[in-house]
Amino acid sequence: LGYLGCDVTTLGNHEFDYRSRGLADMLTAAKNSGETVPSLVVCNVDWDSMEKNGLSEGQKQIQSAFENYGVKDYVVVQKGDVKIAVVGVFGVDALKCAPTCELLFKDPVESVKKTVEEIKKNETVDMIACVSHSGTWEDESKSEDENLAKAVPDLDLILSGHTHTTLEEPIVHGDTYVVSCGEYGKNLGELSMTQKADGRWEMTSYEIVPVTTD
Repeated sequence: LGYLGCDVTTLGNHEFDYRSRGLADMLTAAKNSGETVPSLVVCNVDWDSMEKNGLSEGQKQIQSAFENYGVKDYVVVQKGDVKIAVVGVFGVDALKCAPTCELLFKDPVESVKKTVEEIKKNETVDMIACVSHSGTWEDESKSEDENLAKAVPDLDLILSGHTHTTLEEPIVHGDTYVVSCGEYGKNLGELSMTQKADGRWEMTSYEIVPVTTD
């Protein structure tokens, strides 16, 4: 991801396929490689509850790897004159799809809401984006990233993963855009946004670009 120029990413359920030791080793190897690696953000890991219960060996391994890698709730990325806060979140269905995951997670929506409040209090940014491994669903009431967009209106952009959805057009709730470019690296999503007079952002272009041998 670093080689591709990716600035920020989050965890998905398949990061836990090789159990806690596997994830810890992957993060440690990436950090120790000396290569450029993306920032890793996830705001709803419930370390407080885990520490209260006494950390398991696997939880300790991941906690140590998180600290070594520098996993945060959010990061601020500067692009030209624009400062973008990027928060990460791990979804409810994602956790159901990670049977070997030893971590406990807090409610995704409440966690993002709290993190966005912290960003607004402590940072001066032009945009707030979310990298989410929660996904969108046909049934809007169960569509995790749509529910996130409705519940946290201060988010300008949600980059949605997990459900392998290719959104040909962004889903819009209020001033929040939800985008997703499918599965297995088949597509690249490309978008442009322009800041409006009220400080919020309007999407001015959006394209799903197939990744082919060309």
